[in-house]
Amino acid sequence: MKPRLALRLLAVPLLAAYAARRLANADYWDLLDDVDLAIHEAGHVIFQPFGDHGMTAGGSLFQLLVPLAFVAYFVTRRDRFAASVVLAWVAVNLLNVASYIGDARAQELPLLGGENAVHDWWYLLTEWDALGRDREIARGVRMVGALAWVVAVGGAFAFARGGEPIAGEAPETPEIPETPRAPFAG
Repeated sequence: MKPRLALRLLAVPLLAAYAARRLANADYWDLLDDVDLAIHEAGHVIFQPFGDHGMTAGGSLFQLLVPLAFVAYFVTRRDRFAASVVLAWVAVNLLNVASYIGDARAQELPLLGGENAVHDWWYLLTEWDALGRDREIARGVRMVGALAWVVAVGGAFAFARGGEPIAGEAPETPEIPETPRAPFAG
């Protein structure tokens, strides 16, 4: 077994364990969340030209768009394993955004800026007359996050081989397309 295949096969159960930990504990926080928080805050600045709603939603939106851009990159390179692993980053952010949405009424999460900071999702859901549905919306986003985890882990498992044959299998031989011949002009 090649080292690359061994590392990929090792990564799959680690990714599954990380998914289980993130899904079991909504309050789980690690270094990746610190990175995501910085990306979230940058989103407010980037989306500022789109007005108050755009700027406010831009934090959570950018938090999802950045890892999705990496997924798209790996998909275009046809590296489905890497795309699946990076999809886990999207799943982490969906769970974090779900927690933030679900906190809109309670406002118990600590916010950057202290007591004077405005809770993004309280503001947005109040503006959209949907504050009473914060937990329902959060459950939906969390379900999408859980689905993203399933696809990420399943995809990592499915694509870990990356075209390499399993031990004992003959390697696939690519078919050589037939070259079209010009008609005989004689």
